[in-house]
Amino acid sequence: MVEMSQAESADLSPEESFEGQMVGGKYRVGPLVGSGGMGTVWLGHHVQLGTRVAIKFIRPQFAARADARRRFEIEARAAASVDSKHAVRVYDYGVTDGGLPYIVMEYLEGESLSEALIRRGPFPAEEAAKVIRQASRALSKAHAANIVHRDLKPDNIFLATNVETESPDGLPYVVKLVDFGIAKMLDVDREGSKGLKGPTQEGSVIGTPNFMSPEQLTVGGTPGPLTDIWSLGACTFAAFTARIPFEGEVLGDIVLKVCVEPLPLVSKFNPNAPEGIDPWFLRACHREPAKRFQTIEEMTESLSKVCGLGAVKVATLAEDRVQYALKAADPSALDELPDEMPSPGMNARTALLAGIIVGVTLMVGLVGFLAWREKQMADEAEKAPPAAVDAAPAP
Repeated sequence: MVEMSQAESADLSPEESFEGQMVGGKYRVGPLVGSGGMGTVWLGHHVQLGTRVAIKFIRPQFAARADARRRFEIEARAAASVDSKHAVRVYDYGVTDGGLPYIVMEYLEGESLSEALIRRGPFPAEEAAKVIRQASRALSKAHAANIVHRDLKPDNIFLATNVETESPDGLPYVVKLVDFGIAKMLDVDREGSKGLKGPTQEGSVIGTPNFMSPEQLTVGGTPGPLTDIWSLGACTFAAFTARIPFEGEVLGDIVLKVCVEPLPLVSKFNPNAPEGIDPWFLRACHREPAKRFQTIEEMTESLSKVCGLGAVKVATLAEDRVQYALKAADPSALDELPDEMPSPGMNARTALLAGIIVGVTLMVGLVGFLAWREKQMADEAEKAPPAAVDAAPAP
């Protein structure tokens, strides 16, 4: 987050400006650092501790709407429930004296993945895989807490440079998953049955269509962990290509590309992408949820292998190519994939046993051959006529 210009701050109406105010009796609001459709984010300071925080306020024109206030509350609850250093931390939630809800979060410096891609272009394969892997750690914790993010996109993957914790992958930043504003929280009702609870009604389309799964864009589609997997796959496409995977001028164009047209290929836009990234993406964003990666862990482990992170055997990469081999323009070919992976071959113990058996067999064969040869020579010696002896001359 960076401080916004004075001109951008001046565009706010007087009731939208919070600079200089005290919030919750302990946070003093500083300059504006970010602005969105439903809220504004300000730099704040804890007056007793002196620490910097980010304070997000709902815009006054939305404060009277129950759905907007509910979304704000969901964002606070969801983010606070994800116990991961790769998710933005929420410290406090409350309502100002004027009735505006606010969220106090950790203050992040750096840039979003979207901003970095615009500035730098496509990421190298290893860096892209590490970014997605760190984001997936927060997403895995969210799913374990029965939370579905629903709005994964490069704008919500933040590359923070001011986090004291060292990046686990040797990157100069720590990846943070942000903006849980439209998250769904899986609650248990009084009868014990589970249902998705969130700020929107069932069947409504909300989020960023370019990164939403087919089931989210169709009526009756229910968001779940597999929809987050689709969206993270679309973010991975963007990290490798610096392009939006499903572009369109209007919603109808985007829906057509997401639901009907052949899926794009990473290699078409980035010839330096690693071998195996196309079949990986086609599986991550398969239109049939049952044919996608079924967990975030499975998805990121496979991506790490494709990008050569860690100890990866060539045989394992070959297995991936066989399992997910597709024609470039025909993603439906996934229907013909084998149910089981091909055998990777003998392990070390089996190979050793096979070698011993082969060695013994060869030895027995050699001994047999030598015995047979010796008998043949003896038989030939018995059948041969006695050698002629010259007679001695008479005296």
